[in-house]
Amino acid sequence: MKLYGIKNCTSVKKAMDALRAGGLEFDFLDIKKIDEGVLDFWLSQREFKELINTAGMMAKKLALDKQALENLEKSTLKKLVLEHPSCIKRPVIEHQNRIHVGKEYEALI
Repeated sequence: MKLYGIKNCTSVKKAMDALRAGGLEFDFLDIKKIDEGVLDFWLSQREFKELINTAGMMAKKLALDKQALENLEKSTLKKLVLEHPSCIKRPVIEHQNRIHVGKEYEALI
């Protein structure tokens, strides 16, 4: 299991604590260091609207609201996400070739 996040993010800390309490082991990876291959894998299962935290500061700074996610070209969105990965909803967990975003980790416990 891989958990992508930012160490000082409250949501990530809660997820890490819950997974550990549930006896699950994981590798922590800094979401700010994802590459195009990782993002492509996530996008093979999820849409941008599921990955972007539109309520977050970075998404607001980039004007990535729900309308922008509908209207922008996928290549433009991909470039923005790779340049500003902190706009991704956290945590993102890869487990058994499936992607879990945000509080979806609760289903793993």
